[in-house]
Amino acid sequence: MEEHVTRERALELLFSAWTPGLHTETVPVDGACGRVLARDYYALHAIPVVRASAMDGVAVSSERFRDGMPDMSGWRPGAEYVRADTGDDFDDRYDAVIRIEDVTILPEGGLELREGITVTPGMSVRGPGSTFKAGTKLTNRGLPLRGTDLAALAMGGITEVEVYRRPRIGFIPTGSELIPAGAPLKRGCNYDTNSIIARHMLTELGAEPVCYPIVRDDRMLLKPALDKALAECDAVVIDGGSSKGEEDFNTRLLESEGELLLHWVLAGPGRPTGIAVCSGKPVINLAGPPVGMLFGMNWCVRPVVCSLLGLPVPERETVRATLTADLRCAPRFDFLNLVEVMRDGDRYFAEPRDRGKTPLPVILTANALFVSPAGESFYPSGTEIEAELLRDRSLLPAYEGKKGS
Repeated sequence: MEEHVTRERALELLFSAWTPGLHTETVPVDGACGRVLARDYYALHAIPVVRASAMDGVAVSSERFRDGMPDMSGWRPGAEYVRADTGDDFDDRYDAVIRIEDVTILPEGGLELREGITVTPGMSVRGPGSTFKAGTKLTNRGLPLRGTDLAALAMGGITEVEVYRRPRIGFIPTGSELIPAGAPLKRGCNYDTNSIIARHMLTELGAEPVCYPIVRDDRMLLKPALDKALAECDAVVIDGGSSKGEEDFNTRLLESEGELLLHWVLAGPGRPTGIAVCSGKPVINLAGPPVGMLFGMNWCVRPVVCSLLGLPVPERETVRATLTADLRCAPRFDFLNLVEVMRDGDRYFAEPRDRGKTPLPVILTANALFVSPAGESFYPSGTEIEAELLRDRSLLPAYEGKKGS
């Protein structure tokens, strides 16, 4: 086991000891939005199947125009011509389409063409396979499916697709002080809100979260909870009990149940993080405080989930933002700072949400984060930082002047 390792080293140790398995399943196209394709798909047929009108108009036989403009006043629909709108098939007796803007349909049914119109074989007719041919590549494996991708698959005759199965990620909240959110709050109790954070972060990543009931700090309860999660899930996150407190049993449990790769990382909040491989599956023990747990979910759990989907870790949009107040960081390790980014035209400003001064719920609703690297301890007001946005840029509030001090 290694101790006090960087985030990069922690992930290196994990992926050296564990190889993600990619499992697939077949689902209907209409229910596959957001799923990741496990293989390429090709069109099963051509469109148009034979040929079709390229525009709204009337279909005629070009042979009737071979010797010049015929008298069409006595023509009748269904005999000498038929209506053919864009994309329409039409009878094989006709081989050309005159656009409707160049045609007057007379009250008696005959036609009159605009002066100068020439009718030739194949005019305004799309040939077989002109939209796409059988065998045309429709989609690429390894990409999450969008609505437009699903439409492309359906056009090509695909009704079911093979996708990577959503990885099941178990989340076990531990702590004798925890109670479910919404329960009556009593002395010595804290709400389990980390399960809410984990459930929705995992869902956004494309995983299937499996959030287990709270487990008290009791060795006899922790082991069966871990065994159950390992049997049901592809990876497990344990939350809490990761440090050196009297009731922090989880590290010892991971040592006895599998291979504990590391304990303590040079990243805070959340330094007591531990990573193990148990029963061939990764088990990540995150710190209990919500901001530390959030940091661990970001730098450690996100790469695990993405690897189980065959995807790179998604990159968040970043902006260069000017600090509106001093920002103090822990200098000995990478440090997560949650900030509120505001916009003034093309300029951005970041208000630090200081853990010592800002209520925790306000910290958690911040719209951006900034990770200060080890060695940096102070960023004075006016410093420009690279902030990762946690909300869309269009939702950033307007900057109304300097805040903080």
